[in-house]
Amino acid sequence: MNLWRISKFADLSGRGGLVVDGRWHRKGTPVVYCCDHPSTALLEILVHMDKSRIPPDFQLLRLDCPDNLTIFNSDSTPRPVLNRREMDVLDRIARGNKSVTVDLGPSRQAVDRYLKAIHDEVDGATDLDDAQVVIELMNSSSIGLDVSQTIGTSMLQERQFPLIRIRSAVMPAAWNFLLNPLHPDAARVTVAETYRYPFDSRLLQ
Repeated sequence: MNLWRISKFADLSGRGGLVVDGRWHRKGTPVVYCCDHPSTALLEILVHMDKSRIPPDFQLLRLDCPDNLTIFNSDSTPRPVLNRREMDVLDRIARGNKSVTVDLGPSRQAVDRYLKAIHDEVDGATDLDDAQVVIELMNSSSIGLDVSQTIGTSMLQERQFPLIRIRSAVMPAAWNFLLNPLHPDAARVTVAETYRYPFDSRLLQ
Protein backbone atom coordinates (compact mmCIF):
# COMPACT_ATOMS: atom_id res chain seq x y z
CA MET A 1 0.00 0.00 0.00
CA ASN A 2 1.22 3.49 -0.82
CA LEU A 3 0.63 6.46 1.48
CA TRP A 4 1.41 10.06 0.59
CA ARG A 5 2.69 13.11 2.41
CA ILE A 6 3.80 16.63 1.52
CA SER A 7 6.68 17.82 3.65
CA LYS A 8 9.98 19.66 3.39
CA PHE A 9 11.52 16.83 5.40
CA ALA A 10 11.88 13.34 3.95
CA ASP A 11 11.78 11.59 7.29
CA LEU A 12 9.14 9.88 9.40
CA SER A 13 10.31 10.86 12.87
CA GLY A 14 7.09 12.70 13.72
CA ARG A 15 9.05 15.61 15.17
CA GLY A 16 6.47 18.13 13.99
CA GLY A 17 3.98 16.70 16.47
CA LEU A 18 6.31 17.62 19.30
CA VAL A 19 6.02 21.36 18.63
CA VAL A 20 2.52 21.99 17.23
CA ASP A 21 -1.02 20.69 17.77
CA GLY A 22 -2.82 18.85 14.99
CA ARG A 23 -6.35 17.71 14.33
CA TRP A 24 -5.70 14.33 15.93
CA HIS A 25 -2.97 15.09 18.47
CA ARG A 26 -1.79 17.61 21.02
CA LYS A 27 1.76 18.91 20.83
CA GLY A 28 4.33 16.78 22.59
CA THR A 29 3.16 13.63 20.80
CA PRO A 30 5.21 12.49 17.79
CA VAL A 31 3.00 11.66 14.80
CA VAL A 32 3.23 11.60 11.01
CA TYR A 33 0.11 12.60 9.08
CA CYS A 34 -0.25 10.73 5.77
CA CYS A 35 -2.92 10.52 3.08
CA ASP A 36 -4.47 7.92 0.82
CA HIS A 37 -3.76 9.89 -2.38
CA PRO A 38 -1.40 12.68 -3.54
CA SER A 39 -4.37 14.97 -4.21
CA THR A 40 -5.63 14.52 -0.66
CA ALA A 41 -2.17 15.40 0.64
CA LEU A 42 -2.21 18.60 -1.43
CA LEU A 43 -5.69 19.56 -0.20
CA GLU A 44 -4.60 19.10 3.41
CA ILE A 45 -1.71 21.51 2.80
CA LEU A 46 -3.82 24.09 0.92
CA VAL A 47 -6.29 24.64 3.76
CA HIS A 48 -3.45 25.76 6.04
CA MET A 49 -1.51 27.82 3.50
CA ASP A 50 -1.12 31.59 3.69
CA LYS A 51 -1.93 33.10 0.28
CA SER A 52 0.79 35.70 0.76
CA ARG A 53 3.47 33.03 1.22
CA ILE A 54 2.95 30.63 -1.66
CA PRO A 55 6.07 28.45 -2.01
CA PRO A 56 7.69 28.02 -5.43
CA ASP A 57 7.46 24.24 -5.16
CA PHE A 58 6.61 21.39 -2.79
CA GLN A 59 8.00 17.98 -1.97
CA LEU A 60 5.72 14.97 -2.24
CA LEU A 61 6.72 11.77 -0.43
CA ARG A 62 5.54 8.33 -1.51
CA LEU A 63 5.57 6.02 1.50
CA ASP A 64 5.80 2.28 1.13
CA CYS A 65 3.57 0.60 3.70
CA PRO A 66 3.58 -3.23 3.99
CA ASP A 67 0.16 -4.73 3.27
CA ASN A 68 0.24 -6.79 6.47
CA LEU A 69 0.77 -3.80 8.76
CA THR A 70 -1.98 -3.46 11.37
CA ILE A 71 -4.28 -0.50 10.74
CA PHE A 72 -6.87 0.60 13.29
CA ASN A 73 -10.14 1.38 11.50
CA SER A 74 -9.01 -0.23 8.23
CA ASP A 75 -11.43 -0.41 5.31
CA SER A 76 -12.02 -4.07 6.18
CA THR A 77 -13.21 -3.27 9.72
CA PRO A 78 -16.86 -4.34 10.11
CA ARG A 79 -19.21 -1.40 10.68
CA PRO A 80 -22.13 -1.87 13.08
CA VAL A 81 -25.69 -0.98 12.15
CA LEU A 82 -26.72 1.91 14.38
CA ASN A 83 -30.23 2.82 15.39
CA ARG A 84 -31.38 6.45 15.29
CA ARG A 85 -30.74 7.07 19.00
CA GLU A 86 -27.21 5.68 18.80
CA MET A 87 -26.46 7.84 15.77
CA ASP A 88 -27.81 10.93 17.55
CA VAL A 89 -25.73 10.33 20.69
CA LEU A 90 -22.57 9.59 18.73
CA ASP A 91 -23.06 12.73 16.65
CA ARG A 92 -23.51 14.90 19.75
CA ILE A 93 -20.39 13.43 21.36
CA ALA A 94 -18.43 13.85 18.12
CA ARG A 95 -19.41 17.51 17.91
CA GLY A 96 -18.26 18.09 21.49
CA ASN A 97 -21.11 17.55 23.95
CA LYS A 98 -20.02 19.94 26.70
CA SER A 99 -21.25 17.68 29.50
CA VAL A 100 -18.66 15.17 28.36
CA THR A 101 -15.84 17.15 26.81
CA VAL A 102 -15.26 19.94 29.31
CA ASP A 103 -11.71 20.12 30.71
CA LEU A 104 -10.58 16.85 29.19
CA GLY A 105 -6.92 16.15 28.54
CA PRO A 106 -5.30 13.56 26.25
CA SER A 107 -5.57 10.69 28.72
CA ARG A 108 -7.00 7.20 28.55
CA GLN A 109 -9.35 8.23 31.37
CA ALA A 110 -10.70 11.03 29.19
CA VAL A 111 -11.49 8.60 26.39
CA ASP A 112 -13.06 6.24 28.90
CA ARG A 113 -15.37 9.07 29.99
CA TYR A 114 -16.43 9.62 26.39
CA LEU A 115 -17.24 5.94 26.05
CA LYS A 116 -19.12 5.77 29.35
CA ALA A 117 -21.16 8.84 28.45
CA ILE A 118 -22.14 7.29 25.13
CA HIS A 119 -23.22 4.03 26.72
CA ASP A 120 -25.07 5.88 29.49
CA GLU A 121 -26.93 8.14 27.08
CA VAL A 122 -28.24 5.25 25.04
CA ASP A 123 -29.47 3.64 28.28
CA GLY A 124 -27.25 0.60 27.86
CA ALA A 125 -29.29 -0.45 24.84
CA THR A 126 -26.34 -0.43 22.46
CA ASP A 127 -24.34 -3.51 21.59
CA LEU A 128 -21.38 -1.40 20.47
CA ASP A 129 -18.05 -2.21 22.08
CA ASP A 130 -15.56 0.53 22.88
CA ALA A 131 -13.49 0.02 19.72
CA GLN A 132 -16.60 0.36 17.55
CA VAL A 133 -17.57 3.58 19.35
CA VAL A 134 -14.11 5.07 18.72
CA ILE A 135 -14.30 4.02 15.06
CA GLU A 136 -17.71 5.63 14.65
CA LEU A 137 -16.37 8.87 16.15
CA MET A 138 -13.33 8.76 13.85
CA ASN A 139 -15.56 8.27 10.84
CA SER A 140 -17.67 11.31 11.68
CA SER A 141 -16.88 14.22 9.36
CA SER A 142 -18.18 16.65 12.02
CA ILE A 143 -15.99 15.49 14.93
CA GLY A 144 -14.96 18.37 17.19
CA LEU A 145 -11.30 19.29 17.65
CA ASP A 146 -11.28 18.63 21.39
CA VAL A 147 -12.74 15.16 20.82
CA SER A 148 -10.40 14.21 17.97
CA GLN A 149 -7.30 15.48 19.78
CA THR A 150 -8.17 13.59 22.95
CA ILE A 151 -8.88 10.30 21.18
CA GLY A 152 -5.91 10.54 18.82
CA THR A 153 -3.38 11.56 21.47
CA SER A 154 -4.54 8.77 23.78
CA MET A 155 -4.24 6.14 21.04
CA LEU A 156 -0.83 7.37 19.92
CA GLN A 157 0.49 7.33 23.47
CA GLU A 158 -0.81 3.81 24.03
CA ARG A 159 1.25 2.61 21.03
CA GLN A 160 -1.11 -0.26 20.17
CA PHE A 161 -1.26 0.44 16.42
CA PRO A 162 1.38 1.63 13.95
CA LEU A 163 -1.31 3.18 11.72
CA ILE A 164 -4.69 4.72 12.53
CA ARG A 165 -7.09 5.54 9.68
CA ILE A 166 -9.19 8.69 10.08
CA ARG A 167 -11.60 10.53 7.82
CA SER A 168 -10.28 13.66 6.11
CA ALA A 169 -11.96 16.82 7.39
CA VAL A 170 -11.21 18.58 4.09
CA MET A 171 -12.58 15.84 1.81
CA PRO A 172 -14.80 13.46 3.84
CA ALA A 173 -14.76 10.84 1.05
CA ALA A 174 -10.97 10.55 1.47
CA TRP A 175 -8.83 9.18 4.29
CA ASN A 176 -5.85 10.28 6.33
CA PHE A 177 -3.56 8.02 8.30
CA LEU A 178 -1.68 8.65 11.53
CA LEU A 179 1.69 6.91 11.57
CA ASN A 180 2.89 6.39 15.14
CA PRO A 181 6.71 6.60 15.21
CA LEU A 182 6.69 5.16 18.75
CA HIS A 183 5.28 1.83 17.56
CA PRO A 184 7.98 -0.73 16.62
CA ASP A 185 6.28 -1.57 13.31
CA ALA A 186 6.39 2.07 12.19
CA ALA A 187 9.97 1.42 11.06
CA ARG A 188 8.54 -0.84 8.34
CA VAL A 189 7.00 2.22 6.65
CA THR A 190 9.67 3.86 4.51
CA VAL A 191 10.04 6.84 2.20
CA ALA A 192 10.16 5.07 -1.18
CA GLU A 193 10.35 8.12 -3.45
CA THR A 194 10.37 11.88 -3.29
CA TYR A 195 9.05 14.18 -5.98
CA ARG A 196 9.42 17.92 -6.30
CA TYR A 197 6.75 19.82 -8.20
CA PRO A 198 6.24 23.52 -8.92
CA PHE A 199 3.38 24.97 -6.92
CA ASP A 200 0.49 26.15 -9.09
CA SER A 201 -0.60 29.51 -7.66
CA ARG A 202 -4.02 29.17 -9.33
CA LEU A 203 -4.96 26.77 -6.55
CA LEU A 204 -5.20 29.68 -4.12
CA GLN A 205 -6.75 32.33 -6.37
